[in-house]
Amino acid sequence: MHIDDPSAEQLLSRPLKLAFFDIDGTLLGLDGDYSARLARAISALQKAGVKTAVASGRPKFAADFLIDELGLEAAGLYCTGAHIENPLDEEGVIALHSLSAALVSQLLVAATELGLYTELCFRDHFYVEKWPHVGQLHSRHLRSVPTQVESLLALAETAPVLKLLFAVTTIEEHELLYRLEKQFPETVFAYAKMAAKPDWLFVSVISESGCKRTGFQQLLDFHGVQACETIAFGDAQSDKIFLELAGVGVALGNAAEDVKQVADIETVPVWDDGVAVVLEKYLELTAANALES
Repeated sequence: MHIDDPSAEQLLSRPLKLAFFDIDGTLLGLDGDYSARLARAISALQKAGVKTAVASGRPKFAADFLIDELGLEAAGLYCTGAHIENPLDEEGVIALHSLSAALVSQLLVAATELGLYTELCFRDHFYVEKWPHVGQLHSRHLRSVPTQVESLLALAETAPVLKLLFAVTTIEEHELLYRLEKQFPETVFAYAKMAAKPDWLFVSVISESGCKRTGFQQLLDFHGVQACETIAFGDAQSDKIFLELAGVGVALGNAAEDVKQVADIETVPVWDDGVAVVLEKYLELTAANALES
């Protein structure tokens, strides 16, 4: 249902304790930034007693600026489920799911054969061999610059790899990513797009042990809340599980149709402050309910 549907008010009238936010295409718009309106809405939500957390394909180091600036400090999920951490605790890692060294090597070789742009991600930093325009723009959105190395294959042997990211820049090349996925059914392929570049396609590849369903339950247990007390916002295929499992799943208007179909509510696009629109309505309803009681 759309956010303007009266039934959406019924869903948003339930008390919430925890909100999960995807980042790209959800909090951040075409310019890779968030609006003052969004910041105000999230701050008001926090003052209303709702915890706020990240649930994103981004590595944590590329989400830290939002954790700090928007106060998304509750334990959340990063790297599409490969990393779950409580940012407020110096030893706050709840779960890490790395890819096996052998699997990383196989993926890198296959990606090289297909000519894919590739990023290799450890917990605290990421690396590239080549840094073309797609990588440079992606880096600007991440607000983190990769280190260029001669060989990702050699680097992958030095520490656990949480995620590999591959990208293509034309619709015709999407098939290359799908072909790669068919070669590695034992891994999780989570697809996402950049709002400013609709023809580009990114895929994060993580270990099958980094299941988002498991991660969602781990976070519920950590926070001591029930699924019905949560709300999740997203726009990409990789957000679908959280949108399905949360008490209220909200798809941005810029999301693909299959993402909208699994959500409870469709809001307006990110460039029209879709997240803020929902949060403002929730806070308005909460205040009205408090007055009535």
